[in-house]
Amino acid sequence: MNQHSTNGHTGRKRWFALVLLGGAVASGIYFVHLGNTDSWPETGCTVAGGRVVRDDVADSSRAIMMYRGEYQLRYTVNEHEYYVWAKSGWSDVDRQFIQDKVDNPPAKCNFTVRYNPRQPSDALAVGK
Repeated sequence: MNQHSTNGHTGRKRWFALVLLGGAVASGIYFVHLGNTDSWPETGCTVAGGRVVRDDVADSSRAIMMYRGEYQLRYTVNEHEYYVWAKSGWSDVDRQFIQDKVDNPPAKCNFTVRYNPRQPSDALAVGK
């Protein structure tokens, strides 16, 4: 009788382990889909401003202090305005050079904004 009880207990453990594994796999698939921004809707944008941020580069012997320009992009979803930051493509050791570049943004926004349909403020800029 003990052997039968042990086998029944082992069977339940295996079933429980399979249920946990199945749940973990299903959760993983769900979170990968949730994090996949390729399916998010896209919208146009306008450049609303710019800023300069530090963009330090470390090589094997020393650190180099760099600066990177970013554009603030304005986009509209359901008549509400939102903003997202995007890398301008400008990077240099001269902060003023980068500042001058972002102070004169392109007339046309060269980005598309992908936004989370459940939370439109959650967005990312994709260069065209």
